[in-house]
Amino acid sequence: MVWSFPEDLLPEEQAIPLRNAPAVDASGRVFLQYQDRLVALVEEDKKPKLLWEYVIGSRAPGPVVLGPQDTLRLHCCDGYLHGLDASTGKQLWSPASVGEPLGYAVPVVDRDGNTWVSSQDGGLNRVDHQGRIQKPPFFRSRQKFDSPAVVADGVLYVGSELGYLFAIDIRADRGANQWNHAADQGYVGVVRSAPIVTPDKVIVAAGQDECLYGVASVGTLAWKTQMPGQILGAPVADRHGHIYLGLCQTPRGMDPRGVLVCIDGNSHKIRWEYRTTAPVESTPVIGDDDLIYFGDNAGVIHAVNFSGKAQWTADVGSPVRSAGTLLAPKRLAFGLDNDSLVVLDCSSGGLAAEGWPKVGRTLGQNGLA
Repeated sequence: MVWSFPEDLLPEEQAIPLRNAPAVDASGRVFLQYQDRLVALVEEDKKPKLLWEYVIGSRAPGPVVLGPQDTLRLHCCDGYLHGLDASTGKQLWSPASVGEPLGYAVPVVDRDGNTWVSSQDGGLNRVDHQGRIQKPPFFRSRQKFDSPAVVADGVLYVGSELGYLFAIDIRADRGANQWNHAADQGYVGVVRSAPIVTPDKVIVAAGQDECLYGVASVGTLAWKTQMPGQILGAPVADRHGHIYLGLCQTPRGMDPRGVLVCIDGNSHKIRWEYRTTAPVESTPVIGDDDLIYFGDNAGVIHAVNFSGKAQWTADVGSPVRSAGTLLAPKRLAFGLDNDSLVVLDCSSGGLAAEGWPKVGRTLGQNGLA
């Protein structure tokens, strides 16, 4: 371990599990939502240095995301979308009242600075780069989009509570679903974790029915693979198109355990399984040297190579359920259930440049393909 934040842990009764990875900008600044505030950190002499903090007064269920022109977005439990200058931590505009966040949804910031937010009433809200909320809502739906979303070629893909993925064109003044749900286009069952988009424009989503789905850009099912366990994290993909996913298993009469699976990018069959002694809820992150890093519920962080062989493990003393990220060359970070961010030394020089190497795809984790 190189450093952790905060340096002094809170009492156990005050700790709230840290389940989201921080965002990182091109300057190496680390943005972390911690307790009731957003903090900006930088490593200095192998210690975290606090650059600024922005007091919100409430927490956020989802991660902070980076927008264009060095800006940040965070949707908090106070019902407001906060937009901040990443350099100073100052407000870009008065917080926009968009309603309380859904439990799994994550804002998406497009390249024009628009923020797309799932609504408590169903559908999708658009907040422009000046914090103005479009009225009436950009896209209305009876279904709630309680899932992270991703954007590819001007289309936003998001899961809904009745099991359909929506494909919403966000380039128009009003949203329209491009898929015909009456013909079962986009049906994958309930999705809670972030989907990914492959280079051939297949949307890959983890269903709550223990299946991984590949959906073509026209909405038809491209493939479906049964997983040997429950999926609580999100998939990631390497430069070869292979997909990695953590699972939780509860064999009858045995203690719960976990497994990291690698799904072949061509056959979509399981290439290998790497077993752990505790369930895996953590979303992996892939380094530029093809190492896959993830945590388990026993508090162990694993580094696994392209062939599924362990390179090292590190016991960090608290369950690791967060998504992983790489802050800088040789700096691997995960959130822990004791409400701290832990940073370890690793061999990767940075995030893998190809594929979908982490949740949200980039260090800014804004979900843009």
